[in-house]
Amino acid sequence: MTTLIYAEWYKLLRGKVLAIILACVTAQTVIQVLGQYTTTGEPPFPGQFGVLVAANGSFLLQVWLSAFVGYFVASEFQNGTMRNIVALGKNRTQVYLSKLFSACVAIAAIYGMITIVATAGFSAVFGFGDMAFKEFISFFTWHFFMQILYHLTYAAIITMFAFVSRSLGMTIILGFGYMLVMLFFPGFLSRVGLEDMDEYLPGYYISGFGQLSGDPTFVTKGIIVTAAYFVITCIIGCIIFNKSDIK
Repeated sequence: MTTLIYAEWYKLLRGKVLAIILACVTAQTVIQVLGQYTTTGEPPFPGQFGVLVAANGSFLLQVWLSAFVGYFVASEFQNGTMRNIVALGKNRTQVYLSKLFSACVAIAAIYGMITIVATAGFSAVFGFGDMAFKEFISFFTWHFFMQILYHLTYAAIITMFAFVSRSLGMTIILGFGYMLVMLFFPGFLSRVGLEDMDEYLPGYYISGFGQLSGDPTFVTKGIIVTAAYFVITCIIGCIIFNKSDIK
Protein backbone atom coordinates (compact mmCIF):
# COMPACT_ATOMS: atom_id res chain seq x y z
CA MET A 1 0.00 0.00 0.00
CA THR A 2 2.84 2.38 0.86
CA THR A 3 4.42 1.76 -2.55
CA LEU A 4 1.14 2.51 -4.31
CA ILE A 5 0.65 5.73 -2.33
CA TYR A 6 4.21 6.81 -3.08
CA ALA A 7 3.68 6.11 -6.79
CA GLU A 8 0.51 8.21 -6.80
CA TRP A 9 2.25 11.03 -4.97
CA TYR A 10 5.12 10.92 -7.46
CA LYS A 11 2.70 11.11 -10.40
CA LEU A 12 0.87 14.02 -8.78
CA LEU A 13 4.08 16.00 -8.39
CA ARG A 14 5.66 15.07 -11.73
CA GLY A 15 2.57 14.94 -13.90
CA LYS A 16 0.89 17.86 -15.65
CA VAL A 17 -2.76 17.03 -14.94
CA LEU A 18 -3.06 18.60 -11.49
CA ALA A 19 -0.90 21.56 -12.51
CA ILE A 20 -3.17 22.30 -15.47
CA ILE A 21 -6.29 21.95 -13.32
CA LEU A 22 -4.83 24.34 -10.74
CA ALA A 23 -3.97 26.85 -13.48
CA CYS A 24 -7.59 26.72 -14.69
CA VAL A 25 -8.84 27.10 -11.13
CA THR A 26 -6.61 30.14 -10.66
CA ALA A 27 -7.97 31.75 -13.83
CA GLN A 28 -11.55 31.01 -12.80
CA THR A 29 -11.05 32.57 -9.37
CA VAL A 30 -9.39 35.67 -10.81
CA ILE A 31 -12.36 36.11 -13.16
CA GLN A 32 -14.69 35.69 -10.20
CA VAL A 33 -12.84 38.40 -8.24
CA LEU A 34 -12.87 40.78 -11.21
CA GLY A 35 -16.54 40.05 -11.82
CA GLN A 36 -17.39 40.92 -8.24
CA TYR A 37 -15.31 44.08 -8.51
CA THR A 38 -16.88 45.31 -11.75
CA THR A 39 -20.49 44.43 -10.94
CA THR A 40 -22.28 47.52 -9.70
CA GLY A 41 -24.45 47.28 -6.64
CA GLU A 42 -22.64 44.28 -5.25
CA PRO A 43 -21.41 44.67 -1.66
CA PRO A 44 -17.68 44.42 -1.05
CA PHE A 45 -16.31 40.96 -0.26
CA PRO A 46 -13.33 41.44 2.09
CA GLY A 47 -10.35 39.19 1.58
CA GLN A 48 -10.69 37.74 5.07
CA PHE A 49 -13.68 35.72 3.81
CA GLY A 50 -11.82 34.28 0.82
CA VAL A 51 -11.79 30.86 2.48
CA LEU A 52 -15.58 30.70 1.97
CA VAL A 53 -15.51 31.33 -1.79
CA ALA A 54 -15.01 27.71 -2.85
CA ALA A 55 -17.78 26.54 -0.50
CA ASN A 56 -20.22 29.06 -1.97
CA GLY A 57 -19.53 27.75 -5.48
CA SER A 58 -18.49 24.18 -4.79
CA PHE A 59 -20.28 22.93 -7.94
CA LEU A 60 -17.43 24.40 -9.99
CA LEU A 61 -14.95 22.66 -7.73
CA GLN A 62 -16.72 19.39 -8.54
CA VAL A 63 -16.31 20.05 -12.26
CA TRP A 64 -12.56 20.50 -11.88
CA LEU A 65 -12.31 17.43 -9.67
CA SER A 66 -14.25 15.38 -12.23
CA ALA A 67 -11.80 16.49 -14.91
CA PHE A 68 -8.85 15.57 -12.71
CA VAL A 69 -10.17 12.12 -11.76
CA GLY A 70 -11.15 11.47 -15.38
CA TYR A 71 -7.66 12.19 -16.68
CA PHE A 72 -5.70 10.88 -13.70
CA VAL A 73 -7.68 7.73 -12.84
CA ALA A 74 -10.26 6.69 -15.45
CA SER A 75 -7.88 7.16 -18.37
CA GLU A 76 -5.67 4.42 -16.90
CA PHE A 77 -8.36 1.91 -17.85
CA GLN A 78 -8.28 3.12 -21.44
CA ASN A 79 -4.51 3.28 -21.92
CA GLY A 80 -3.84 -0.11 -20.29
CA THR A 81 -2.07 1.17 -17.18
CA MET A 82 -4.70 -0.26 -14.83
CA ARG A 83 -4.49 -3.66 -16.52
CA ASN A 84 -0.73 -3.70 -16.01
CA ILE A 85 -1.08 -2.78 -12.33
CA VAL A 86 -3.57 -5.60 -11.76
CA ALA A 87 -1.38 -8.03 -13.74
CA LEU A 88 1.46 -7.35 -11.32
CA GLY A 89 -0.68 -8.86 -8.56
CA LYS A 90 -1.39 -5.66 -6.67
CA ASN A 91 -4.26 -5.89 -4.20
CA ARG A 92 -7.24 -4.28 -5.92
CA THR A 93 -8.60 -2.70 -2.75
CA GLN A 94 -5.25 -1.09 -2.13
CA VAL A 95 -5.10 0.11 -5.73
CA TYR A 96 -8.55 1.66 -5.35
CA LEU A 97 -7.58 3.38 -2.09
CA SER A 98 -4.39 4.75 -3.65
CA LYS A 99 -6.45 6.34 -6.44
CA LEU A 100 -8.87 7.71 -3.86
CA PHE A 101 -5.85 9.18 -2.07
CA SER A 102 -4.94 11.06 -5.27
CA ALA A 103 -8.48 12.44 -5.55
CA CYS A 104 -8.37 13.59 -1.92
CA VAL A 105 -5.04 15.34 -2.47
CA ALA A 106 -6.48 16.98 -5.57
CA ILE A 107 -9.56 18.26 -3.73
CA ALA A 108 -7.31 19.77 -1.05
CA ALA A 109 -5.04 21.35 -3.67
CA ILE A 110 -7.97 22.77 -5.67
CA TYR A 111 -9.68 24.15 -2.59
CA GLY A 112 -6.39 25.55 -1.35
CA MET A 113 -5.69 27.31 -4.64
CA ILE A 114 -9.15 28.87 -4.79
CA THR A 115 -8.78 30.03 -1.18
CA ILE A 116 -5.35 31.58 -1.67
CA VAL A 117 -6.26 33.40 -4.89
CA ALA A 118 -9.63 34.57 -3.53
CA THR A 119 -8.11 35.84 -0.28
CA ALA A 120 -5.38 37.72 -2.11
CA GLY A 121 -7.65 38.97 -4.89
CA PHE A 122 -10.49 40.24 -2.73
CA SER A 123 -7.99 41.81 -0.35
CA ALA A 124 -6.48 43.69 -3.29
CA VAL A 125 -9.78 45.07 -4.60
CA PHE A 126 -11.91 45.37 -1.46
CA GLY A 127 -9.39 45.36 1.36
CA PHE A 128 -8.67 42.62 3.83
CA GLY A 129 -11.37 43.48 6.37
CA ASP A 130 -11.32 44.42 10.03
CA MET A 131 -10.67 40.97 11.49
CA ALA A 132 -7.66 40.87 13.83
CA PHE A 133 -4.75 38.70 12.68
CA LYS A 134 -5.10 36.13 15.46
CA GLU A 135 -8.85 35.92 14.90
CA PHE A 136 -8.29 35.54 11.16
CA ILE A 137 -5.83 32.67 11.61
CA SER A 138 -8.33 30.82 13.78
CA PHE A 139 -11.22 31.59 11.38
CA PHE A 140 -9.19 30.61 8.31
CA THR A 141 -7.76 27.38 9.76
CA TRP A 142 -11.11 26.15 11.08
CA HIS A 143 -13.02 26.81 7.85
CA PHE A 144 -10.24 25.63 5.55
CA PHE A 145 -9.73 22.21 7.08
CA MET A 146 -13.40 21.58 7.82
CA GLN A 147 -14.38 22.46 4.26
CA ILE A 148 -11.73 20.12 2.87
CA LEU A 149 -13.10 17.41 5.15
CA TYR A 150 -16.64 18.02 3.89
CA HIS A 151 -15.49 18.08 0.26
CA LEU A 152 -13.85 14.65 0.56
CA THR A 153 -17.31 13.27 -0.15
CA TYR A 154 -16.95 14.48 -3.73
CA ALA A 155 -13.53 12.86 -4.05
CA ALA A 156 -15.02 9.51 -3.00
CA ILE A 157 -18.08 9.77 -5.24
CA ILE A 158 -16.20 10.83 -8.39
CA THR A 159 -13.52 8.18 -7.81
CA MET A 160 -16.32 5.61 -7.70
CA PHE A 161 -17.64 7.03 -11.00
CA ALA A 162 -14.18 6.55 -12.53
CA PHE A 163 -14.03 2.88 -11.53
CA VAL A 164 -17.61 2.23 -12.60
CA SER A 165 -17.34 3.91 -16.01
CA ARG A 166 -13.63 3.23 -16.71
CA SER A 167 -13.86 6.13 -19.13
CA LEU A 168 -12.40 9.62 -19.03
CA GLY A 169 -15.40 11.15 -20.76
CA MET A 170 -18.02 9.27 -18.77
CA THR A 171 -16.33 10.17 -15.48
CA ILE A 172 -16.58 13.86 -16.36
CA ILE A 173 -20.18 13.47 -17.56
CA LEU A 174 -21.21 11.56 -14.42
CA GLY A 175 -19.48 14.09 -12.21
CA PHE A 176 -21.19 16.95 -13.99
CA GLY A 177 -24.53 15.15 -13.84
CA TYR A 178 -24.15 14.55 -10.12
CA MET A 179 -23.34 18.22 -9.67
CA LEU A 180 -26.51 19.27 -11.48
CA VAL A 181 -28.67 16.84 -9.51
CA MET A 182 -27.28 18.04 -6.19
CA LEU A 183 -27.67 21.65 -7.31
CA PHE A 184 -31.41 21.35 -7.91
CA PHE A 185 -32.38 18.45 -5.65
CA PRO A 186 -32.74 20.55 -2.45
CA GLY A 187 -35.23 22.79 -4.25
CA PHE A 188 -37.21 19.73 -5.34
CA LEU A 189 -37.29 18.43 -1.77
CA SER A 190 -38.59 21.79 -0.60
CA ARG A 191 -41.38 21.81 -3.18
CA VAL A 192 -42.62 18.37 -2.14
CA GLY A 193 -42.51 19.22 1.56
CA LEU A 194 -39.35 17.25 2.38
CA GLU A 195 -36.99 20.17 2.96
CA ASP A 196 -35.63 18.54 6.13
CA MET A 197 -34.25 15.72 4.01
CA ASP A 198 -31.56 17.97 2.59
CA GLU A 199 -29.75 17.53 5.91
CA TYR A 200 -28.73 14.12 4.56
CA LEU A 201 -26.95 15.69 1.58
CA PRO A 202 -23.25 16.65 1.83
CA GLY A 203 -23.81 19.93 -0.01
CA TYR A 204 -26.09 21.17 2.77
CA TYR A 205 -23.16 21.31 5.17
CA ILE A 206 -20.69 22.66 2.63
CA SER A 207 -22.84 25.62 1.64
CA GLY A 208 -24.06 26.39 5.15
CA PHE A 209 -20.83 25.95 7.03
CA GLY A 210 -19.77 29.59 6.78
CA GLN A 211 -22.96 30.80 8.45
CA LEU A 212 -23.52 27.97 10.93
CA SER A 213 -19.99 27.02 11.91
CA GLY A 214 -20.67 28.00 15.50
CA ASP A 215 -23.38 25.35 15.86
CA PRO A 216 -21.78 22.14 17.25
CA THR A 217 -24.75 20.03 16.18
CA PHE A 218 -24.48 21.28 12.60
CA VAL A 219 -20.75 20.52 12.52
CA THR A 220 -21.20 17.05 14.00
CA LYS A 221 -24.00 16.13 11.60
CA GLY A 222 -21.87 17.33 8.72
CA ILE A 223 -18.99 15.10 9.76
CA ILE A 224 -21.31 12.09 10.13
CA VAL A 225 -22.95 12.65 6.72
CA THR A 226 -19.56 13.17 5.06
CA ALA A 227 -18.12 10.03 6.65
CA ALA A 228 -21.18 7.98 5.68
CA TYR A 229 -21.06 9.01 2.02
CA PHE A 230 -17.29 8.57 1.92
CA VAL A 231 -17.31 5.06 3.39
CA ILE A 232 -20.35 3.81 1.47
CA THR A 233 -19.10 5.00 -1.93
CA CYS A 234 -15.64 3.63 -1.16
CA ILE A 235 -17.09 0.21 -0.32
CA ILE A 236 -19.22 0.19 -3.47
CA GLY A 237 -16.27 1.19 -5.63
CA CYS A 238 -13.98 -1.44 -4.10
CA ILE A 239 -16.60 -4.20 -4.57
CA ILE A 240 -17.14 -3.26 -8.22
CA PHE A 241 -13.40 -3.06 -8.92
CA ASN A 242 -12.67 -6.38 -7.20
CA LYS A 243 -15.39 -8.18 -9.15
CA SER A 244 -14.69 -6.62 -12.54
CA ASP A 245 -12.67 -8.06 -15.38
CA ILE A 246 -9.93 -5.64 -16.44
CA LYS A 247 -9.14 -5.94 -20.15
